Amino acid sequence: ICYCEAKHVQSFYASIARGQKADFDGYRERVLILDEVDALVIDEEPNEAFVYPNEELSQMATTVAEALNKNTPVSELGSVCGSSHPALRRVCNEVSKEWTRGKQLQDGEDYVYSKELGRYCQLHAGRANPKAWSLALECKNFQDGLSREIFFQERLFVMSRPRVFRKYHRILGLSGSIGSRPEREFLKETYRATFFEVPPFLKTCRGSPFHEPVPAPLGQARKAVYVEANLQAQIGRIAEVALEARERVPVLIISRDRLHADQLVEGLRTAARSRGLGGASEDIIRSLSRTLYEADAEQYKENLNRATLPLGERDASAKSWRISVTDPRGGRGTDYRVDDPDVDEHGGLLLIPTVVPTSQREWTQFLGRTARQDRRGQFCAVLTNSDYESLTKRYNEALPNTGGLEVVRTVLGWGDRLVADKIKGSAALYNTGLRINELCEEIFGRLPQVLSDPAARERVVDICQRYRWMSVREVNEAFARVPGMEPNRLMTEAKDMGRPAEPPIAGRMTGSVVMGSTPGSVLIPNGGRNAAVPANVGVPAGPKVVIFCLDWSASMMSRDTGTPLTRFDMCLKHVQRILIEQVSDNDLVGVVCFGPKVDVIYPPTPKSAGGPVLLQKVQALKPSMQGGTCFFDAVAQCLQMMQRPVGLPPDAARWLVCLTDGDDLGSRMDNNQGQIVTRMLNNSSLIVRLNMMMITVGMLKAGNLKIIDSWCDKVSKSGGLGKLVAEKDASLISKAFEVVYECLASEVGGATEC
Repeated sequence: ICYCEAKHVQSFYASIARGQKADFDGYRERVLILDEVDALVIDEEPNEAFVYPNEELSQMATTVAEALNKNTPVSELGSVCGSSHPALRRVCNEVSKEWTRGKQLQDGEDYVYSKELGRYCQLHAGRANPKAWSLALECKNFQDGLSREIFFQERLFVMSRPRVFRKYHRILGLSGSIGSRPEREFLKETYRATFFEVPPFLKTCRGSPFHEPVPAPLGQARKAVYVEANLQAQIGRIAEVALEARERVPVLIISRDRLHADQLVEGLRTAARSRGLGGASEDIIRSLSRTLYEADAEQYKENLNRATLPLGERDASAKSWRISVTDPRGGRGTDYRVDDPDVDEHGGLLLIPTVVPTSQREWTQFLGRTARQDRRGQFCAVLTNSDYESLTKRYNEALPNTGGLEVVRTVLGWGDRLVADKIKGSAALYNTGLRINELCEEIFGRLPQVLSDPAARERVVDICQRYRWMSVREVNEAFARVPGMEPNRLMTEAKDMGRPAEPPIAGRMTGSVVMGSTPGSVLIPNGGRNAAVPANVGVPAGPKVVIFCLDWSASMMSRDTGTPLTRFDMCLKHVQRILIEQVSDNDLVGVVCFGPKVDVIYPPTPKSAGGPVLLQKVQALKPSMQGGTCFFDAVAQCLQMMQRPVGLPPDAARWLVCLTDGDDLGSRMDNNQGQIVTRMLNNSSLIVRLNMMMITVGMLKAGNLKIIDSWCDKVSKSGGLGKLVAEKDASLISKAFEVVYECLASEVGGATEC
């Protein structure tokens, strides 16, 4: 019997896949007791690729690194190695790209020096992680003389998470919340799961009271749930409810995000002063946001300790309490302990959620901040319509404003539908990964000698790198080209639901493999074993123009990315990576930033002419300290520059990559709804070769998202790639840029990190 978390289940399977004897049949009679059954629900990324060391390619990579250290031109790297190995071109490309990227790595952000190992290690949760591998960091260690060789690894195995869980004889899953209906349906269908509820501990103890949080009708309208029109109305209502309630009980407000928390603290202090509380308002309203924790951890701890203590030394008949404002992180796992019996008599700590999350599990966590242990608890939600505009539009259903729990049930119902859509959307990827996992097990478990053949190994690597663009049928066809493999004779649980996604740039030559044709068709150099296998031939793509349009307004300074980096720093990190790895020397690159006004930081210029200067300028960019977001004007400016790029053929591809973390505020009157951009996109000569990647971060108004989406739709209908990547959480900026990275890829590289 194994008791563990999901990550341990995966690492156990990985140890089998990487072992000397890959025995995948050892799960019989094993029972898995899984802490946090949420891990069984796969609604986004159902698969994980494993990387394996390759001694021969490590020697080749070291030779390439030595040549790069001597400033050998990239075009001559293949001849330096003097090899006809099938992986030669891939190794040269990957090492040369990661060599450049290694020079951009930042000490203290990307890596740290380990005295014990005498080399740089990746940072994980603020600590050195010697087990993590990165080709860029291998290059960095080589560049700084800390290593004399490059340790090269490659993708060679794909694991399907649901399939690995299903290998166990039985699973007993534990969870604080049983999950939404779509999640339960997924568990039933995928794992044949049944459900039962264990009562909370206090319900099993005689004489111990157990309380659930109860809705509290408060404020002038005596409602338990308010839905306000805008932020100002929301702050006003929260002030009304919280300042009244604090005369009886402590109050905890959960904001939408850390920026919202800061706005609420200032708004509530202003409201407190207007009610005659004067200088005491600073003590009465206290922040518990992540922003404060990062800036002053000691003050955060003091505020947390005082959150449920009475204010001052007043007697029991005249007690008053503090109002604490936290962000969603403070709505999960933090213990707000209340010991005062007077608070219990008045209903317990008052929770004021300013947003109802779409996840039932997260909503349960929010409510769990009150009615803790054997104490009473109550809540009064104050929401805004603007936070749910996109959902009301998506499901053509208005948010009720009845003042009761119908509002909560509506939002959670939308969340159920979102989860169902995600599970459905990942179905093709799940089935493709499932089939590859079955076939990888066949090779590693029964045909390991296949991997000793460089050409056959290269085919497997190619499949593991590109499976996202392969149907189950194409996976079978690709593995059928591997000597000794007969996929049609191997039973499968996978259903062919087509390709999970189409290759980003159809018909573009990608190193040794051509995208836009049958995935898995590898071009084996002359002399390679099985060179007679047909391979598709492509034509190298010509130059392109890439313009980055970046929000550098004051809100981009927020540190809510889940890393030490601000939103803007995270943005710049990924832009630099794209510039290094996905923009060729003959491509034109431009950078435009916008805040209260539009600034052309770097007009479209060939990368070969201004590469180092461009990277220096990007690294030196700092957010504006002023408010305002002239997003629509910035997009119009970029499109104007794209109409007249100097030195590019008329049919050159044009890529516009934009990121904004707020609604447009400040664009000129005749473009305040994106009218100029819309007219420009109606120009067939501009749009015919245009690709548009739009990233939005945070809760934008539904109307603005609709405008941006309509632009992407116009681009797509004209034959380009138009994509809107809308992320509510700034911690997903990296994920959004990964989409851009894949779509811009002139070559889909191998595994460069694990």
